[in-house]
Amino acid sequence: MLRLSPHPFSCLPSHPSLAEEEEEEEEAAGEAARPKLEEFLLSILTETQTFTTQTIPRTFAPAPKLRASPPSTAKVQLLLSAGNQNGQGGEGEYWVCRKSIHADAAEKGTATWNEFEKGLRENHSENEMAYTPSVASVEHLLQWPVQKEVKGGWRDVDMHVNMITHTFKPGALISPRTFISLVISAYEPQPDNTAAHHQPGFYTVQIPLSFKTSSANLREKIKSVVPKNTIFAHYASVEHVSLLDSPPLASESANRQRQIEWTMATTSDAGGLIPQWVQRSWTMGGVPKAVVADVGLFLGWTDRQRRS
Repeated sequence: MLRLSPHPFSCLPSHPSLAEEEEEEEEAAGEAARPKLEEFLLSILTETQTFTTQTIPRTFAPAPKLRASPPSTAKVQLLLSAGNQNGQGGEGEYWVCRKSIHADAAEKGTATWNEFEKGLRENHSENEMAYTPSVASVEHLLQWPVQKEVKGGWRDVDMHVNMITHTFKPGALISPRTFISLVISAYEPQPDNTAAHHQPGFYTVQIPLSFKTSSANLREKIKSVVPKNTIFAHYASVEHVSLLDSPPLASESANRQRQIEWTMATTSDAGGLIPQWVQRSWTMGGVPKAVVADVGLFLGWTDRQRRS
């Protein structure tokens, strides 16, 4: 599921707004039934955890230079796939990853664990619109019931479909981009070898869906709100936020400040006439530079929220 090529709406679990599409599928010979919600969630979350904990450490190489992202007090480490020039994922996909480690504190340039939760796990897309200048609108298309627990220990699993539109300057030259994304967030399972009071990390994953495969009623809703000249683009992303295990040394205070690790990996295609080499270029303000800037944008917004 973690790929740039958009998935059809037919891959999603049953939902009342997809009933029309289900009727059409029943008429199609050999059409597979929709997956059960819990099985669908478990499959994606397992794939996401494997990608973050195994694929990235094994196949992504850190860039030689740490990057600043004001007002963040933490530097940002960029990582690119070491496997091939196309990046990690399907053929032709270009994945970029970043990591940053932040003090768990309500101070300018960093944030508390609770602030990371509220900003990156809850209302992820709406918050992104608040701190990202290019995000012009977020529309909820579908929402499934929150699963308090999913097999394997995943908790508070939320899944919905959002339509996110970005606008750029100059508007006369750069068309808006609209992304239809399946958004899933969850607290990860508690490891067996950790203390009961250990705070598990959380994931937020976004998977691209194809506008052309949406049901007729959804297509009408989408077309009624997007800019007329919008280009439907695609991206997939994975975010993982966790507390680092760093027990204090015997000579240090038991109140040693906790540290939070924020990992994000993404692959995207803006579509239109923007060349891939521009989208991948740091100098031209492409994806690598944008994902580094997001750290500072989020922490700056968090500080303003804290002081308001």
